[in-house]
Amino acid sequence: MDPNWWNELNFHTRETVGTSTAADEFSYKEELLSLMRTRDFISLLLTYPVKLEEESILQAWTNAFAEWKAQLLANDDRARVVDKLWLVQTRKALQCIEGLVPVEITSSVERGGRFISNHKYVIPEAILDLSIDLALEQLFQTLFSQDDYAHNIHYVRLSTRNSVEKISVVTKIKAALEDKHVFGIDKDFLRALWIDASKYESDIEARVQEEINQMMAGVVTEVDGRLHIEKEMANYNLVIVVDGGSDKKLDPRKVCFPTQIVVFITTESSTKEDEDNEFTITTAMDLNIRTQDHLLPWEIFCNYAGRSIVALSRTIQRIAVQIVEECRGHLLAIVIVAKSLKNVQDIKQWEVALNKLRNKNSSYDCVYEESDRSGIRRVMVSAFLNFVWEVINKIQKLCLELCLFIHNIKIGVLGETLMFNWINTDSAHTLDTSRSLFTFDSDDIDSKYTRAAAESDIRELLDRSVLLRCENSCCRLPVEVYCITKLVHTLNPSIIKYGSLGLREAPYIGQWRDLVRMELMDNKICELPQLPDCPNLKVLLLQGNVDLMDIPDSFFDLMLMLQCLDLSYTSIRDLPSSISKLIKLKRFYLRGCDLFMELPPQIGQLKNLEELDLDGTLITHLPEETRELINLQSLTVCFDYEPEYGKNDKQNFNSTIIPQGVISRLTQLNYLSVNVDPEDERWKENVSSILMEIFGLERLETLSIYVPKVELLELIPPRKSLNFRLVAGHHMQRFISRVTPDVEKKFKRCDRSIKFVNGVNVPIGMKINLGHFRAFYLDRHMTIKSLSDFELKNFHWLQSCILAECNEMETIVKSSSSRDKYALVHLESLIVFYMKNLRSIWEGPYPPFFLCLKSIALHTCPMLTTIFTLGSLKNLSLLEELIVEDCPKVTTLVSRDSSEWEINSTFLPRLRVILLLYLPQLVNIFNGLHVGEGLRQMGFYYCPKLQSLSKSDLSSKSLRVIRGESKWWEKLQWNATDWGDAGRPNFLDLIFSPINEEVDIMTQLAPHQNEDKLDSKRKRSAPLQGPRPPVIKLSKESGKSRKPWKATEIIYHGDDLRSDFRCMVQRLTGLSSDKVMVGNKFVGDDMTHMLETSTLEEHVDEMIVEND
Repeated sequence: MDPNWWNELNFHTRETVGTSTAADEFSYKEELLSLMRTRDFISLLLTYPVKLEEESILQAWTNAFAEWKAQLLANDDRARVVDKLWLVQTRKALQCIEGLVPVEITSSVERGGRFISNHKYVIPEAILDLSIDLALEQLFQTLFSQDDYAHNIHYVRLSTRNSVEKISVVTKIKAALEDKHVFGIDKDFLRALWIDASKYESDIEARVQEEINQMMAGVVTEVDGRLHIEKEMANYNLVIVVDGGSDKKLDPRKVCFPTQIVVFITTESSTKEDEDNEFTITTAMDLNIRTQDHLLPWEIFCNYAGRSIVALSRTIQRIAVQIVEECRGHLLAIVIVAKSLKNVQDIKQWEVALNKLRNKNSSYDCVYEESDRSGIRRVMVSAFLNFVWEVINKIQKLCLELCLFIHNIKIGVLGETLMFNWINTDSAHTLDTSRSLFTFDSDDIDSKYTRAAAESDIRELLDRSVLLRCENSCCRLPVEVYCITKLVHTLNPSIIKYGSLGLREAPYIGQWRDLVRMELMDNKICELPQLPDCPNLKVLLLQGNVDLMDIPDSFFDLMLMLQCLDLSYTSIRDLPSSISKLIKLKRFYLRGCDLFMELPPQIGQLKNLEELDLDGTLITHLPEETRELINLQSLTVCFDYEPEYGKNDKQNFNSTIIPQGVISRLTQLNYLSVNVDPEDERWKENVSSILMEIFGLERLETLSIYVPKVELLELIPPRKSLNFRLVAGHHMQRFISRVTPDVEKKFKRCDRSIKFVNGVNVPIGMKINLGHFRAFYLDRHMTIKSLSDFELKNFHWLQSCILAECNEMETIVKSSSSRDKYALVHLESLIVFYMKNLRSIWEGPYPPFFLCLKSIALHTCPMLTTIFTLGSLKNLSLLEELIVEDCPKVTTLVSRDSSEWEINSTFLPRLRVILLLYLPQLVNIFNGLHVGEGLRQMGFYYCPKLQSLSKSDLSSKSLRVIRGESKWWEKLQWNATDWGDAGRPNFLDLIFSPINEEVDIMTQLAPHQNEDKLDSKRKRSAPLQGPRPPVIKLSKESGKSRKPWKATEIIYHGDDLRSDFRCMVQRLTGLSSDKVMVGNKFVGDDMTHMLETSTLEEHVDEMIVEND
């Protein structure tokens, strides 16, 4: 060993920069000891048989150790930063074993403590022997490991408690090297060089050096004061040095060892002088293995079982020792067994526990065999099966099986996520509501699985260490528990998830009996078994099997516990008689069954039904028996109508869609949706009485219904506050609609909405109820001139407005008094389609206050000439999107007189997207006005008279995309006053993207469609020119920028916004997240005005800043 190797560790003589106090030395020494101690502890854990999902984190820590140590030893200005870094990574690494190793042990390790436990008690001899075996296993695993960390290990110290233990260690190492299979060694050295320093009484270092030289004669050469082994003899690379007693210890600093692996076998220090030397030697070693540390399994067992219980009697202690020996370092198995024996004083129970651990559970032979193949120790399988799986109740078993389908469960998920997945029943509906997963029988009482029960089960599974706690209130399923649970699940599943697998047949009927949940959706199943025996089945999901046409008559006979049944989007035509057996059914879905024509009378026997969805079926009426569904909370129905069926055709036609008295009996309803054919005369005859029944339901919160006569809206009670989704007026089915399907779909999702169709004048019922609604769709009104005809005060709370084919409408808002300008202050979206005579958005002396308006879309308004005036433009401070399409008389977006010249003002500060299509008379865009800095995307198509773009049109520094026809772009004129003699700036070519006229134009011009692609194009191109702020390139070489800047944005060319990147940018730049942009998304809401940064990581390509 090179003596210079020790110089860096001579803390009392080394030179330091600046002044160093004794307190600083002590702190520095503690930090280094803590780092070394953590390395040795993590290395120990990595050799134990327990499998960890986060093992890569522990390995990454050990791989980074050498760099952290080197930087800490350098003691330069970076030392404090490095210190912080490794401390954070250490906490992250030790969190991987949280729940296995007691906190007091990991805390002691973090502090650099020498002992994992300070308890003073007698340790059984068998445990001491076990600690020796575990220490030697660690040694040999390290010596023969193939990972990068082990390859960098050259000096290992194995410390024993005393000389007797040291002799035992030496004996076992010699035996192991002679028989490499003893410790599972798969590679041996050609020769191990043993040096027994304990036999020398004096001049120990010189005598050892002579012995090394003699042993390596002809093999070793000395170069620069160090011994090197000849290449052809490289396998002679293990030197084992047995140290002497405390009074004659070898000082390795005075010996030159070969440059390969050297193992020092010594005893723990006992004197103060030894402890001082201990620090120097400990920190110099690449690995310190201590038999004392391998008392860890025993410490863990005593901690969780109860130290006083283990010491209660010799018999209990003897059994405890045997349990720990049986587990042989498998910490999770030890914890599970120990917790099952916590505070147990009965010796018989201890004996039973030992037998359970030693003996294989014969009911799970396949699990043991598959675990062997997966590398999971049998002791762990027995611990889980016998001490957990056979003990917990059915609900908890089901919860564990459900964990198998939760993403990241092996890493950690929030407890809330865990409970949601346990409580929720149908993944197809998780976005809408949370429903009970299952019920369980307790003394014949049907009790719902509640949040409180889920919390209790989480605590129970945490107490058994089946779930482990991790950071941020998360829980994780240990990887071995996950694997064993999966094997048990495969052997005897409670849940089958076979969705979207292309199955043509249902699973073998023998698999159904123990199922609680069966998912077979979106397959090609065309036939179901006749009589599946599944008395425990709670959830059956068959939706999306379009080839399924018939259900056997007896199919539901033995499904008495079924609570959720989904047959949506299948081709079934009717329901079997056995449907009446589903007396516990709560949720029944038949959505999209377009061959299903009649709901059978047996439906009335499903008295526990809470949700029934018949949307998209061909039923023509509800049966009388529907009134028996007194627990129904949600009802969605869709009624078909075939005009060719006459009233005399009683087989196919029922004169009443919903029998009288049915709705009024459903007193628990809180959601009702009724979809009918507008041509169905039966509905027109019965709707008034049905509405009266509906408005009498006290629990009803949401109503979606068609009201053919607007006068019926007067039936709405004045104080009835419902989430209405109404269609009112004489609604006719049309094959072609001017309104695009996307807009129709979005409107249907709006709460508190009304669609007024084919109206004439303004009925009283409409006026008095408009205040209920937040979304208004006016379709094909015959006489209305403007929205003012409805009295603008009724639109105070309106947020979304769609106007379509109102041929007499000339202006949207016509104000006659100052109060009118406050009428639409909450409006956010205005969409107009095919308005034959519309000439302007607003008319009158008082411009409306569109304070919240974010989007305006004007489609096909052939007479429209005025979009904005200077007065109305000032009230659009939140407008983000503007679309004008097929308005042939529009010449400019902003109409104004020459006297209204405000060239220095900036308008539309939030505008981000503007699309102009089919505007043949458009000659300019903003008529010389400047828009705000937020404009990012512009799109043009067929604007032949728009022959130039001014600097004011393109003044936004955020502009990222311009789309248009290539020919139009090339023919554009660039005014020399604005752009100089050079014409079009180069940077505009970088952001222009041509339109493909063979693809739908609006699809290409959709907002944000090509920003990422163009960002990439700019990144590869030359630096930007033109009206862009200056660019500062920030890299590791750029040093610090102390100049104050007002940050505009940081562009990160990546896909994902990661929290660590966000925090890093905020920490280094002082920027809060609203000005930090990843791709085209801002991170947050706030910012500071000062930028002082030293460096950004390599994935930050450029920072665009603007002078303060």
